[in-house]
Amino acid sequence: MNIVFYLVITVCALTGECSYTPLGVYQTEADCNSAAAEQSVKGDCFPVEKSAADQQPAVHF
Repeated sequence: MNIVFYLVITVCALTGECSYTPLGVYQTEADCNSAAAEQSVKGDCFPVEKSAADQQPAVHF
């Protein structure tokens, strides 16, 4: 299976509730890290099987 990388940030509300928000999907971890640097976000790159990424509209960690 092919692996892709999701660039994900954590967004927290003033109430303390946090959620994970995917910003993009990239073919390599290096591309994902470059996108995070380019966008100036403190995000994490998580590997996901491409078939799972194609079937699910959102990522839950």
